[in-house]
This record gives sequence, structure tokens and C-alpha cells, in this order.
Amino acid sequence: MRRRGGLRVALLVAALVVGGQWLRSALGLHPSVDAVRAWAATLGWHAPAAFFVLVVLRQLILLPAVVLLTAGGFIFGGPLGTMLGGTAIIISGVANFGLARRIGDTMVPAEWRERLRHLTSRGAAPVALFTGAATLHPVGPLLAAHWTAGCSTLATSTFLAVIVPASYARAAALATFGSTLGEWGSPESLALTAALLAAVVVPLAVPGLRRRLFEWPATPTD
Repeated sequence: MRRRGGLRVALLVAALVVGGQWLRSALGLHPSVDAVRAWAATLGWHAPAAFFVLVVLRQLILLPAVVLLTAGGFIFGGPLGTMLGGTAIIISGVANFGLARRIGDTMVPAEWRERLRHLTSRGAAPVALFTGAATLHPVGPLLAAHWTAGCSTLATSTFLAVIVPASYARAAALATFGSTLGEWGSPESLALTAALLAAVVVPLAVPGLRRRLFEWPATPTD
């Protein structure tokens, strides 16, 4: 029964992804800021709502959050881009968290479940920290982080307390950067570029963090 349920879910996800790819092609959306801007320009006053829905559904059409959040700042400016992108990240995160709670046992590999049991045996802090850091980081793995939280014993209230500020902070950083792209080469744009690059590169210089990233989701031996 469990295997058949997992197969049905996998087929549904595959169908949604194929449909999403067809829709992305039909709309002329490619993973670039210019493509998103050109698409939004055709929508007039509907553009903010359409962009919001696009960010919520981005994983089905394989558009990276970093591109969309940056494009949001470029198209709508930093403040509105932050609100649209951040709220959409929260809604998609809650949806993934809920799906993981409902079907995680049939979708998540056994070694991941073992790793999660090991993490949650130490309390909620490790999963909450991972979820918050991945949501906050400009290129953090949102889907993996939110499914990890959903498959763990992390309380829904803790999940929300972690991802709400982290989502808006991530959106603010990228939307603010996007808002400077029209003035590329200005001191502000160069400073934001340097800050984002540092946020991506510097954490990888920490040996303990690198080790944890490359070990995930290996089954713990201790």
C-alpha cells in the first residue's frame, strides 16, 4: 500500500512538473531577470498578482527563487518586490511543510528519515536552525529545508516563527539588489553585489559547515 501510494504521488508530481514546463515555455519564461521582466511588462496592472503566483509556483516550473526575487526588485522596486517575494516564499514554504507532513513517509528516502530522526532526537533546535539558515541564505535550498522541517517533529508554530522573518530578509536582500540593476556599476549596486557574494562564499569557508553540507543526508553512525 505504501509503495503504491508513493508511486501515485510521484506520478502526480511528475505530471505537475511537465505541465509547469509547458506553461513556462508558453509564457516565454526563462531563468533570467530579463525574461521575467519582459513577461511582467505584458501584464499591465495584473503584473504584481501574477508575479506573486509565479513565485509561489516557481518549483513546479523550475524557476529559481534567486532569479525571481531579484527580478521582483528590478520590476517593482525594493519595497514592493520584498513584500511580494517574501510573502510568496512563506506561502510556498507552508505548502511544502504541509505536504511533507502528509506524504513525507512515502516520498522521502529512508536515509533522510534516519537522518531526521537523529537530528530531532536532540530537540527542535538543529532542524529549526537549518530551516531558518537555508531560508535566509540568498541561494539556500528552500524546497529541501521546508520538506526537512515538515518531515521532522518541528512544531508548526516554530516553523512559522523561523521562516517568516527569514523569508522577508532573503527577499529584501535580493529585491534591493534587483532594484539597483538599472544603475549597474553604481557604488550601491557594487556594494550589494559584494555583500551577496560574501554571503554565498564565506559560509563555505567554515570547515564544520562544509562537512555538514556534504554529509547530508548520510545516515549517522554515532
